[in-house]
Amino acid sequence: MVLLRKLASGWRWLGRWRWLLLAGVLVACYLFWGRQPPDPASQVITAAVGRGDVEVTVLATGVVEAAKTVEVGAQASGQIKRLVVQLGDRVKKGDLLAEIDPEVSQNALDDAVANIESLKIQQTIKQLAVDEARQELARQQTMMAGDATPKKELDSAQTALKMREAELKQLATQLHQAELKRATAQANLGYTRIVAPMDGVVVSIAAKEGQTVNAIQTAPTILTLAVLDKMNIKAQVAEADVIRLKNGTPLYFSVLGAPDKRFEAKVAGIEPLPQTINNAIFYNALFQVPNEQGLLRPQMTAQVTFVLDAARKVLTVPVGALAGKEGKTTVTVLDAAGKLAQRQVEVGVRGNVNAEVKSGLKEGERVVVGNAAAADNTGNVRGGPPPGPR
Repeated sequence: MVLLRKLASGWRWLGRWRWLLLAGVLVACYLFWGRQPPDPASQVITAAVGRGDVEVTVLATGVVEAAKTVEVGAQASGQIKRLVVQLGDRVKKGDLLAEIDPEVSQNALDDAVANIESLKIQQTIKQLAVDEARQELARQQTMMAGDATPKKELDSAQTALKMREAELKQLATQLHQAELKRATAQANLGYTRIVAPMDGVVVSIAAKEGQTVNAIQTAPTILTLAVLDKMNIKAQVAEADVIRLKNGTPLYFSVLGAPDKRFEAKVAGIEPLPQTINNAIFYNALFQVPNEQGLLRPQMTAQVTFVLDAARKVLTVPVGALAGKEGKTTVTVLDAAGKLAQRQVEVGVRGNVNAEVKSGLKEGERVVVGNAAAADNTGNVRGGPPPGPR
């Protein structure tokens, strides 16, 4: 208390000079501390040298399609009596799918069978006539040898035999035609039973029970089967990137419904003809993936990443820290003492975000990726990647 009273007394004793003294002290403090060089660490944004994967990629958007799709139609006309399957049912090749009223086809088959029976009876009669004409010719030949009959009778017997044989051949032709009609009628009756042409899943049904279909002009579609155990994907690749792809290029993709699920495959082919979308040229890259779990479905959107080059579990730095193009480049390193220094490094695979460091840096060292003064108020460096921790 005594000290505080002495200080207060001295302050009052200074009078008007006390404010000048205070101003002088403030100016001296400013000159001493304000002109100190800034801390380098506070002027830059850095990122740590880490370990991870580096990929050179091409991005594309694709569409998931069934490996095989078949539209099952009707080859017989008539009313659909029965639909045996429902949407989503799995069927085997030969399983019954639907049945068309068989009455008309059955009647046509019965008529064809009856016609064949009639022709066979006529064939028997014609054969008897041929046998009779042959016997008559033999009799006339015997009589002619004994000069017991005129030659005119022998000629008549020969002509009669030829006519009966010709009639028998004509009937055989008619019988063959009748057999063909019977086979056609039998096939048409079989078409009233619509069976699965392959193993698959019923993905759509276009007809209903009681509906009448007309297969005379076109084959109406009853339902659609698809093979969903394997799925095809068409990925639209820009013309600037498609020349970098080839058969066997590895890739992975995800779908919107399962963004964390990664599907892997390889390019199987590239369609030669492009598609034009909003005046931009795209080529379809094709590949196939298994789908035993049924997660993928037709018309899903696939976010595809084609991997052109990769380095796994290597030292990495942000691309924004590199000064130079290929091979030997330089980076700015912030050391433990807060000093900045240029260092030459050897770079391997250079991706869109990170690059592989083959030599020149150690894991945990910090490299400069941007200037803090150039950072916007969101914390991102202008013209560069998001900064790492400082």
